[in-house]
Amino acid sequence: MNRLPQLFMPTETGPQIEFSAKGLSRDDAALIRACRSGDQTAWNELVDRYERLIITIPRRAGLTEEQAADVFQEVFLTLFEKLDEIEQPERIRSWMVTTAKFKTWGIVRGQKGFHSPETEEEMELEMANLQDDAKLADDLLVELEQQHLIRSAVKKLEERCRTILSMIYLRDIAASYADVAVAIGVGESSISPMRARCLQKLAKLLK
Repeated sequence: MNRLPQLFMPTETGPQIEFSAKGLSRDDAALIRACRSGDQTAWNELVDRYERLIITIPRRAGLTEEQAADVFQEVFLTLFEKLDEIEQPERIRSWMVTTAKFKTWGIVRGQKGFHSPETEEEMELEMANLQDDAKLADDLLVELEQQHLIRSAVKKLEERCRTILSMIYLRDIAASYADVAVAIGVGESSISPMRARCLQKLAKLLK
């Protein structure tokens, strides 16, 4: 279970950190501009950055791995086709989430025998009326986006901090301080203060 978002709730020792991640948004905009110029490396990085987030949306809605893979392919095909039409490249994350949600509901709609809406407004109305067991509720999408922001920010940290935070927070079963100490070659007593410093660096990236 990913436990990292819990660290950013209000505590007695500090305020809640906002997930605006302006620096990451600027990086997204730069990637989109590079993709427009035909930079294949930038396209590969964009796919790598958003693959986990996009795949998770249809999977959380109950679709199969194959269907989730189809949604992923369709999202990036749509992005490729509309690459020059994106007016706010710094908001590409929100665009992808919305597109993935629509593609997902397109499959759900087909399975449930709903008609195909002609406009985005009709789609939104239909989605609101579907019995979805809250699998794609707004709060879940917020959680998925926050997890994505955190993982993206962790990748921007130096190797030692990436290792510490990934081992403690981004594994299904958190590593012990002893295991982390062995992995980075320091004493176990050093892990707690190092973890705190790494979290402070991560927090700065997420402001």
